[in-house]
Amino acid sequence: MSRRTPKDLYAEPAPPGASVRGMAGQFSMGVLDELLNFRMRRIRNCLTEKYRRETLKMGQRAGAFSILALIDANPGIAQIDLARFAGYDQTALVGIIDDMESKGWTTRTRDPADRRRHQVQITDAGREALAVLTAAAIENEREAREALSPEELEVFRIWLDRIYRKLL
Repeated sequence: MSRRTPKDLYAEPAPPGASVRGMAGQFSMGVLDELLNFRMRRIRNCLTEKYRRETLKMGQRAGAFSILALIDANPGIAQIDLARFAGYDQTALVGIIDDMESKGWTTRTRDPADRRRHQVQITDAGREALAVLTAAAIENEREAREALSPEELEVFRIWLDRIYRKLL
């Protein structure tokens, strides 16, 4: 096994959203090459757009997967807490939950301890939809995950979580 050089560890620069297979080495990132935010945004943009196109084919609204997954993982979560935890504007979240409720994926009830708050629950139909969306999300990340070994992927997740906790 050959030893990796620092250059091997970095992706070739490419303009965000561009089809660059074969031309990446011809494009300079300049000062952006030093910024974590830009590197993470490029990856996020690629993965998000690809996933959005796939879920639109399935008739799903953007954001449904993450919101549904969080509701499933936190039964009875307050709608306002869900918005904060997921990083959604409250108004945008209401639209997503309205859509999921109309499909029979979620229910909302008043919190008996605080009538101003709504608790959100996932339904059996929502769990079925979540399974389909999860499979699509896993397939969406397949190519990105293949860029790293399982060990590297685990370390990468740890580093991302460490950065996130530091920023909170």
